[in-house]
Amino acid sequence: MQPYQKAFVDFLLEAEALRIGEFTLKSGRVSPLFLNTGLLDTGGRYARLGEAFADTALERIGADGFDVVFGPAYKGIPLGIAMVLALAGKGVDKPALSDRKEAKTHGGEASDVPIAKRLLGRPPAADARFVMVDDVLTTGGTKVEALELLKECSPKGKTVALLVVLDRQETRPDGSNAVAAFAEETGVPVVPVVTLCETLGYLRESGRVDDADWARCLAYWREYGTPEAKAWVAEQD
Repeated sequence: MQPYQKAFVDFLLEAEALRIGEFTLKSGRVSPLFLNTGLLDTGGRYARLGEAFADTALERIGADGFDVVFGPAYKGIPLGIAMVLALAGKGVDKPALSDRKEAKTHGGEASDVPIAKRLLGRPPAADARFVMVDDVLTTGGTKVEALELLKECSPKGKTVALLVVLDRQETRPDGSNAVAAFAEETGVPVVPVVTLCETLGYLRESGRVDDADWARCLAYWREYGTPEAKAWVAEQD
């Protein structure tokens, strides 16, 4: 793990957004680990999120590898703003862009460029390269809709990555992998700030997961994990 990833996990724990215990998920599974991004709602916490996304994009994509940061409505809007502010603090100035749930019916955006009615921000270049940012990936439906809008905006453009906070590396109840399915369907790689395996490994290494919780975590991802997570669990046994 990179230092910024370790610092980010530390931050999630300090904010109590990342917790270890027993948590019943919507699927009915009882997970030993839970991430609640809804608790990352203060100015300071958004700043830390923006820093983490900025560091991830610069390390994994590079400052010259993208042109626009796109945050889909609604959760992605403040995340995109936080990220471009953090990038600017590192000397990398990028525009932020979001979509509107309802098309604007007044002002210059509504009258000049039709696609601008559906955008919150300046219309991008026809060949713009986007980084999309959101908190999590579940079904991926809203992200697919956003990708279609971006293709309309920039017919020659490309979305180079979807950045998310954490990849739980867990299969859905039907056995599918949401992250892999999204990447396969759209051609857009999903880039998490941290993965579940990285997070658990760091917490164990730093003495913040006791033997009982460690055993429960390994058992959970041995049963419900993606192939990558199951391979990681096997290395821990």
